[in-house]
Amino acid sequence: MATTTVIDKGLVEASKIAARRESELTVREAVSQHKSAIFWASFFCLPNIIIGYDPTIVGTLVGIPQFRKDFGYEFPAGSGSYVLPASWTSAFTYAPVIGFMVSALWGGWCVDRYGPRKTLMGATILSLFTLLMEVLGESAPVIFAGDLLTGLLTGSFPVLGPAYISEILPVCLRGIGLSCNNLAQVFGSLIGIAILRGTESRTDRWAYKVPFITEYAFPLIFIVGGFLAPETPWFLVKKGKYEEAEKSLQRTGYGDDISNTLSHMRETILLEARTKDNATYMDCFRGTNLRRTVICAMAYSGQFLCGINLASGYCTYFFELAGLNTDQAFDMSCGLFALGVVGNLLSWPLMTIWGRRAGYIWTCSFTTVLMFIIGFVDLAPSANTGAMYAKSVMLLLFNFVYNIGLGPIVYVLIAEIPNTKIRGKTLGVACFTPHIFSISITAGLPYAMSTTEANWGGKTGFLFAGLGLLTVLWAILYLPETKGRTFEELDILFDRKIPASKFASTDLQDFDRANVIDGVTIQQLDKDDVEGAYTVK
Repeated sequence: MATTTVIDKGLVEASKIAARRESELTVREAVSQHKSAIFWASFFCLPNIIIGYDPTIVGTLVGIPQFRKDFGYEFPAGSGSYVLPASWTSAFTYAPVIGFMVSALWGGWCVDRYGPRKTLMGATILSLFTLLMEVLGESAPVIFAGDLLTGLLTGSFPVLGPAYISEILPVCLRGIGLSCNNLAQVFGSLIGIAILRGTESRTDRWAYKVPFITEYAFPLIFIVGGFLAPETPWFLVKKGKYEEAEKSLQRTGYGDDISNTLSHMRETILLEARTKDNATYMDCFRGTNLRRTVICAMAYSGQFLCGINLASGYCTYFFELAGLNTDQAFDMSCGLFALGVVGNLLSWPLMTIWGRRAGYIWTCSFTTVLMFIIGFVDLAPSANTGAMYAKSVMLLLFNFVYNIGLGPIVYVLIAEIPNTKIRGKTLGVACFTPHIFSISITAGLPYAMSTTEANWGGKTGFLFAGLGLLTVLWAILYLPETKGRTFEELDILFDRKIPASKFASTDLQDFDRANVIDGVTIQQLDKDDVEGAYTVK
């Protein structure tokens, strides 16, 4: 039997006022009125520093001479050179990736159940103990286990960060705020490379212990900040905690419009009445949620399909082949990530101009062209050092373009597109899926690049160029524009099954509440019913 939800007409009218305020609010006004929201959104970007820092540290351990000496074996015998067994080399590469992949699912569940704030505090408190295994570990298995367990906790950060930021910032600041998640990851990688650059030459165990100890600074900051931060008003409204939601709105700059904003949140969630309060991951694949989930997962997967693993992992390798020594190549890695930071900063004004859809398509198209160029340049003789430099420069340019659009825009899309009631779970699926591609690519790239195996070298660019081309075609057909839309408007666009290419042009400013939800009728009640209300049947 179908259920009926009664929506007070006054609630609807107040929601319209709040939606109009959101659409008319300028960036300058938003910055002036919502300083607290901006501060806490910035804070919830910081956990993603770990997502860049940890894989950089662990993945580079095998390149530290002292680490190889302590946990590897001398080869050839009597040479004074040490190598790590191949099995452990692979294990340290996969540990954080596997942890991030699995934790995305439990993190999504926790975000919907307990909220981003409590999820952050719980994960970081537990990570204090798993980090201790890395710091005190005296064997490769213990350090590996510590990093895997840390990844199982901190991998929830790419889920809870976007969830919090999307629900606490006004619409006009949402894109910039969410893009900072990618900036934090790049900063994390840059910090990791810088620390390793300073410790790699040490001839004692502190060469690899210092980076682990340094990581302890992050959870301490997150725990204190998580304790002080307000919970998002959207989460509190979903849980029926309206008084606490009002306090949260007061703290984040909505003091002059709390009532209407709260009404807007309540109406949006009431219009999603078909999604159960105790929703499961299966709800991500039902009705219009299936389309949303696929878009989020595919948009995120585009990061790996376009070739970011090759660009970030093998730029230094090509420079070494071109004649640079190890220290110089290491410095190039710092330059690579510094370019990423600059690209992210440039993405802020550009995103307000070209939006999400156009930015994703154009930057993915450009990176695809760069991969084609890398493939063709590799056809030159191996002795041509100019070709080697050209490939390295193309990878540097790739990283810059990637961080202008494709990288940061993904975090905007996966936070804006999901249904409000299952945002955390949809984010969990969106973060889980790309790691399947990441693990496959991480496993295949060494084989493809090895001179004793497939020996593709730069011709690997042709593979990612093909995958990038498919990603561009998918985006043209299926990726919608979400810029400037409230969550309620996005609900309506998806439920009306509006084509992706028409999301931006569809006018919903003064939409009629009749038939806005596919399969659900919203109509004004008869005079015999409660006066001044709407029903959702």
